[in-house]
Amino acid sequence: MDQMQPIMNSSLGPCIKNGLQVIGKPDKVSLQETRTNAKSVDIDSCLKEDYPNENRWDYAVFIDIDDILKTAFIEIHPANESEVDEVIKKAQWMKRWIMDNQIRVITENRKFFWVSSGNVKITKNSQKIRLLHKQGIEGPQEHLVVDKELRF
Repeated sequence: MDQMQPIMNSSLGPCIKNGLQVIGKPDKVSLQETRTNAKSVDIDSCLKEDYPNENRWDYAVFIDIDDILKTAFIEIHPANESEVDEVIKKAQWMKRWIMDNQIRVITENRKFFWVSSGNVKITKNSQKIRLLHKQGIEGPQEHLVVDKELRF
């Protein structure tokens, strides 16, 4: 996964682990193909010291699919109407961080996912959900199968 080098050279590099081991919620996030060469990072913990007062995104999972590095940005967060703005702020912060650190490889072939930490309590056609999707954030959903969702 040579495409990973710019990410490995960033401040996230030392925190990247094989598989989904940094995501401590296997009931929320999994892989369909368990032998995949996925790598993951706990963005929130990794960047907490450098950005203590920011709304940091939770996780990223990197998978090489057909020689293309694909990235799933995953936020595990309560899923109710009042949390939509918070999740949008976190995604905006993540996008700014990527641009500020010039990690072009994760500006393409990426998706943002909101996975509910509990039950989803948002109406699928609400104005808030439309706003969320307009920002390019999928969900909220109760479980994410990462490699299945990244086949685009």
